[in-house]
Parts: sequence; C-alpha cells; structure tokens
Amino acid sequence: MKNMKDLHEQMEIAERLQLVRSAKGLTQREMANSLCMSYYTYVKLENASHGITTKNLMKICKLLNVSSDLILFGETGKENVNFDEYIRCAMLLSDKGIDAIEDSVVHVRKLRESGWQEKPVKSGEAALAK
Repeated sequence: MKNMKDLHEQMEIAERLQLVRSAKGLTQREMANSLCMSYYTYVKLENASHGITTKNLMKICKLLNVSSDLILFGETGKENVNFDEYIRCAMLLSDKGIDAIEDSVVHVRKLRESGWQEKPVKSGEAALAK
C-alpha cells in the first residue's frame, strides 16, 4: 500500500496531466489513442489510480510538447535546469549541432550590437524590431 505522501504526489501529477491535456485541447480519448493505450488505462492516469511510467511520461511530454518538470513538479523555466543533465545532453551534440549553436550566438551578438530591441507583440506580428 502506498504511503500518503506518495499518493498525494501521484494525485498532483494526475491533476497537472489533466490540466495540460485540457489546455492543449485534447480529449482523454485522443490522448489514449495517441499514446497507444486504452481509454480506460489513460483515465486511470488522470484519476491517480495508476502512476505514470517513465516510458509513458516521455510519450506524454512529447505529445503535449511540455517538459517532464511541468507534469511532475508543475515547474518550468531556467531556475529548474539540472546542469549535470544539461552537460550530458550537450556532450551528445554533433559537430553540426554545435556549429548551429555557435552561429546563433554570433547572430544574437550582432543583434545586440545593432541596437535590437524587443517590442510588444500584437497577434500575428513579428516580435523583432530595430
């Protein structure tokens, strides 16, 4: 039998899963189909009857385009970066990937030097201005 802390955490995860799914405009049935699981199995994830496996968490995050931190902890942002994991992932980059990052950094520096400023974005408009 699970202890109360584990059960509480599982309920919070289930609630966040439901909120994110709803925010993305997906039904439980659509989620189940996309995750290749039965509707009833998926419903059990959202009502905390079953915990989420690592494999299913990965599928859910990819499908919803969110980080696992959002589902597991309700957090996003730079303050949540795990630098050991960041370095591990960076080491997996190909030379081409590293070159693309370096090119992006050069571009950002040029934008800063040119006086680039962010302006408020109106629906359907680009965010960059000079």
